[in-house]
Amino acid sequence: MFTRILVATDFSPPSDAAFAHARALAGTFGARLHLLHVLPNVFLRAVVHNPRADEPAAVDQLLARLNAEDRERLRPVPVVEHSDDPADEIVSYARTREIDLIVMGTHGRHGIAHALVGSVAERVVRAAPCPVLTVREPCAAAFTRILVPTDFSTPSDAALDCARAIAARCGGRFHLLHILEDRPEAPPPVSELVEPESRERRAARLQEATGRLAERLTSDDVTRLHATAGAIVDGAARTIIDYAADHGFDLIVMGTHGRSGLSHLLLGSVAERVVRGATCPVITVRHARAGAGVPVAAGRR
Repeated sequence: MFTRILVATDFSPPSDAAFAHARALAGTFGARLHLLHVLPNVFLRAVVHNPRADEPAAVDQLLARLNAEDRERLRPVPVVEHSDDPADEIVSYARTREIDLIVMGTHGRHGIAHALVGSVAERVVRAAPCPVLTVREPCAAAFTRILVPTDFSTPSDAALDCARAIAARCGGRFHLLHILEDRPEAPPPVSELVEPESRERRAARLQEATGRLAERLTSDDVTRLHATAGAIVDGAARTIIDYAADHGFDLIVMGTHGRSGLSHLLLGSVAERVVRGATCPVITVRHARAGAGVPVAAGRR
């Protein structure tokens, strides 16, 4: 499934944690590892030195994170680019090189810091042509317990295919989770604008969701990957983050609709909020890629 993995790094601690995961996944999937560092674009500014002089040092920093065995086995491609927009450069590189997975660190900013600075990782999640693995903190590189939140959309089904492939290769298991909107029970009505929900209606919604979850699990998922599924009634982003932490999951794989512009400002993104707040790594998937749903030993080489 993953034959070309790109790790984008700014040499920060979150990037170093992402590097460890990219290195491990490249070894597991037999993928070629692309290493990308983006330097500020200084060619049109007054500078006192040749900006190209920084490139060899950056390449050395990239390769220093791999040992001799890694260099032979992962066939690393170190790349240094110049840009004032790292997110755009990462997405462009992934698109032109047909990258299968982007791996990068995220600082998980909140509040004013996030509003002022934003997040390169979140912008990459929104625009990437392939799945994106984001990492906030150092943690074990093995993915043995995978949480797959689903809203039954096409991106969520693509995320399930991705989680299935990772679980198969890493010897892990996954849990498929659907979160139903929490509506007020009747009586009393909370607002004239909010229709109260009876206990019978809530039970019916849970039963319907459980059936749709079961339809997405194959017999192989259950017997070989020990997959499970469940539906709960709660919120969305915060619930996913807490559920993963409370149940000891070491990876979240979820779909994202990749909204941009006005729709993003109005609706935001559950996936981006999970990326910002989850303590475990998160893989976001926008669409199905070639090879999804086929045996994990197959795929493009």
